[in-house]
Amino acid sequence: MSESLEDLRREIDSLDKQLVTLLGQRAELVQQIGHRKADTGTPVFDPGRERDVLERVTAINPGPYEDDHIQAIYREIMAASRSLEEPPRVGYLGPPHTFSHQAAQQYFGRLADLTPLNSFRDIFDLVDRSPRVSGVVPIENTTSGTIGETLDLFVTRTVYIQAEIQLPVSHNLLAASGSTDWACVYSHPHAIAQCRGWIERHLGATPIMEVASTAEAARRAGGEPDAAAIGPLSAAEAFGLEVLHQDIQDIASNRTRFYVIGDKPAARTGRDKMALMVAVHDRVGALHDVLSCLRDHDLNLSFIQSRPSRLKPDDYIFFLEMMGHPDEAPVQEALRVLGASTVLTRVLGAWPVEN
Repeated sequence: MSESLEDLRREIDSLDKQLVTLLGQRAELVQQIGHRKADTGTPVFDPGRERDVLERVTAINPGPYEDDHIQAIYREIMAASRSLEEPPRVGYLGPPHTFSHQAAQQYFGRLADLTPLNSFRDIFDLVDRSPRVSGVVPIENTTSGTIGETLDLFVTRTVYIQAEIQLPVSHNLLAASGSTDWACVYSHPHAIAQCRGWIERHLGATPIMEVASTAEAARRAGGEPDAAAIGPLSAAEAFGLEVLHQDIQDIASNRTRFYVIGDKPAARTGRDKMALMVAVHDRVGALHDVLSCLRDHDLNLSFIQSRPSRLKPDDYIFFLEMMGHPDEAPVQEALRVLGASTVLTRVLGAWPVEN
């Protein structure tokens, strides 16, 4: 005879008791680690170790939970563990219920002290001036491209990239009612750009109004019965809006990549990506020389973006990403060569990457 509902629930209760006991034992070990970190001045946030934990628990996952579910559970466990050592403070581009907020929650967990700030500059300033504080800033989107403002701030601030976050970005049409006759539709310029094709096909001549964030767009739509907003599902829930159309972004696989920045570089893990900022004179062959140096030292370039230099007119700054870590010998030799042949070569950080 199959077990009754109550029998199954009693089994769950017994397992819950074991889980809580084991979590308590894990937490005691975390506290011991925290004391040793404090004695040696080791940062609480260790992205390499957290990557390894997520990979290990994913590898041993027997199901029926999906790997994403296991990783989400362990992100919250690690967030709670960090709070036992020192609750992390994380600055992100506010207000809450934006994609930047989602990225910060995804990486640091809901127990982190997530601080909404008004601008990318404020995030960089907070990290630059405050020890043991992290920031989350967008660097590129698969539809709208690179965020130039983020790159420019690395020129004048001393912060380090410690990790990256890949966030799937789903845009949705939100409103307080199911009407289709809108006086206007609010959204952030980046969201508008990522939904341009859908907007042209479905909204016609409806005025599209740019606002500071998708959360602000949802807030306004919540107070204006004849207005709608384009934004994330979390904003709909926060402001009591109906979701009229889901996944209206033009590219189904739309993603935004974020940097996690901090005041110290991350330790080498053996599977790392690194970022460089290289300033060169405006001359024929300058970029070719930089790329040749990377090729000669077997460094695999995965990202390159140029920006006008704010250090000297007519010079340019290139932002580069490649596999490797500045503690590795080939990278050190490449940095030595670049340092002798460029206006400026600076390591912006290195971070662990997944398999």
